[in-house]
Amino acid sequence: MSEQIIDLKSVSAILRRHLGALIVALVLGALAGGALGYRVPPSYLSTSIVLLPPIPQASSTVGTHSIDTQVQIANSEAVLGPAGRSVSPQLRPSQVAGRVQIIAPTTDVLSITATGPTAAAAEALSDAVAKAEVDYLQAAASSLGQAARKALAARESTLKDSLAAMNAEIAKTQGRLAHESASSAAGKADAAALGELTAEQGKTVLQIDQIEKEADAAQPLDGQPGGGASVIQQASPGISRPVALQAALFGGAGAGAAFLLAGLLFVLRGRRESTLRSRDQIADAVGIPVAASIQSRAPRSVAGWTSLLESYAPDSVELWALRQLLRVVTPGTPVSLAGELEDPPQPAKVVVLTLAGDLPALAAGPQFASLAASTGTVTQLVTAQHHESANALWAACASLPPDAQLRPRLWVDTRPDVRPAAQLVVHLAVTNRQHPELAVPGVGRAVTLLAVTSGAATPEDLARVALAADEAGHAIDRIVIVDADPLDRTTGRLLPTERAQHLPLPSLMTGSTRPGEATTLEARRRVR
Repeated sequence: MSEQIIDLKSVSAILRRHLGALIVALVLGALAGGALGYRVPPSYLSTSIVLLPPIPQASSTVGTHSIDTQVQIANSEAVLGPAGRSVSPQLRPSQVAGRVQIIAPTTDVLSITATGPTAAAAEALSDAVAKAEVDYLQAAASSLGQAARKALAARESTLKDSLAAMNAEIAKTQGRLAHESASSAAGKADAAALGELTAEQGKTVLQIDQIEKEADAAQPLDGQPGGGASVIQQASPGISRPVALQAALFGGAGAGAAFLLAGLLFVLRGRRESTLRSRDQIADAVGIPVAASIQSRAPRSVAGWTSLLESYAPDSVELWALRQLLRVVTPGTPVSLAGELEDPPQPAKVVVLTLAGDLPALAAGPQFASLAASTGTVTQLVTAQHHESANALWAACASLPPDAQLRPRLWVDTRPDVRPAAQLVVHLAVTNRQHPELAVPGVGRAVTLLAVTSGAATPEDLARVALAADEAGHAIDRIVIVDADPLDRTTGRLLPTERAQHLPLPSLMTGSTRPGEATTLEARRRVR
């Protein structure tokens, strides 16, 4: 199947053509989204606020850049990872990132909003991220490197463990000395051991004090915020969205998604659609101009066809179109395709050709014949070439008595014999799409009209029927468009070469001209 090139204008036309279906998709999407919003448990929100220290005046760091950097740091794995490990159940950094929103209301404040299935979970995650942010900033602001801090902490822990062991040993030794004689060998040994332990205890305490001083002496580096970072607002109580608001949000999202999906499907289907819709497209497919555009009143039953022939009454717009078409097929009129009047006068003959299965176009011939009779023209409608898709119309015509008039001056016949009083003879012919043939014996010279519904035929269909009509000696003279697309603004009355001649030429406006120059410019245009 051939694919058409789709531009913005074509997309707009396709969407407007399916506006009703798009509205239905919009409503269904909104209803589905709203129902889902009521069924999904609402999420809770909790917010913590972190205060950053002011940037030193001597620093060349720009405040706006600094706060943007802090937001990026807070959203990094260095902060989200420890925060996720500190909550229960533990969360991966990617999960924390999906549940946390970090913004900077001012240049020295970070607002951390966390979501969770419960109020407690949202509060815990908000507090964890805020604490992890402060810890990271304080660690990064220290003059000690990360490895040095870890080494000091490990050394301090080891010394404290040794001090605890020595304190325990000193206590045991002192207990033994309390029950031993100072002059005994055991007493002298314990006294010597107690002296050594006490000396080691003093050294260990001094070492621990030195490590603590080194840690306390580490100062923030110049221009690095974080040494004074703090959580100025703990996690606020978790609150959830109102159910109605959540349903409205889900409904809006569902409506938008359904609209976009339906629109995409219609555009893709339109891109692969090979049927012709506009008047210019149909006319250009076979190089034949459009004579008129009418609305179909095609019924589906035998009684409906009989009623159409008896009482067809078009509105003003359609009446004017059919009257213009009547002038095209009537001999002697300025726009006639039937030539000049003959002497003696002969009835005007018209062959209305339609494609099998195109029910709206099938009504063009009966409507035209009924309208002609209502204007005072003695009209004969002949069902010339039958197809099974037109069984109801053929049955309605065959059931009429031979001399019956469904309305004044309108006869309907199944035989091609022309009635003596007839002024206009309309021959109906329905042909197969794939293997079209045209056999209307006894017609002679006639104006051949092809009635086709907008969007009901492909270029191949029209080309095949045009070839069949030409081989039968009844080349198609004009096209009648049935049920034209409401969005179609073309006429189909001009072929591509003729439309090119009517295109407006571009003009260059350079300002007003002096009175003496106007005549010269006009002369140049006339020369061109």
